[in-house]
Amino acid sequence: MSYYVFYVCVALILVVLGMFYGVGYTNPVGEYNEPAHTETLIFLMYGMLAVSIIMTVLGGLAKFAGALKDNPMSAIKSLVGVILLVVLLVVTYNAGSAEPVLMADGNTFTEVTMLKVSDMLIFSTYALLGIATVGTLINLSGIFKR
Repeated sequence: MSYYVFYVCVALILVVLGMFYGVGYTNPVGEYNEPAHTETLIFLMYGMLAVSIIMTVLGGLAKFAGALKDNPMSAIKSLVGVILLVVLLVVTYNAGSAEPVLMADGNTFTEVTMLKVSDMLIFSTYALLGIATVGTLINLSGIFKR
């Protein structure tokens, strides 16, 4: 089944990329050109991201339900990673700034929630990158191979 889904996704991506690069351009602002199907490509990316998030959550829930039936203690332990991720997101959201941002066009962006969410995503990315780097260095050091 995944074999066919993969080929459908590749075909859909190739069609949208062909439309993006080959159909034509609009001229929205002065001398700057924009491919006519920019929004199509963006919607494809959003759609594929949404489908992957939904499938990941459903797969995780199915695995958790199966593990809960077979070994409840192991299933509860598997939630630790998800709980730590939620804690990281809450901490980085609260650490985010709500100070208005001056945009390139001269307008000021003042929506507090989106300002804090953007900071949350940046801080979480830095934290997870740091954790991955430390984990890789610890793994390469050979401490856990004994």
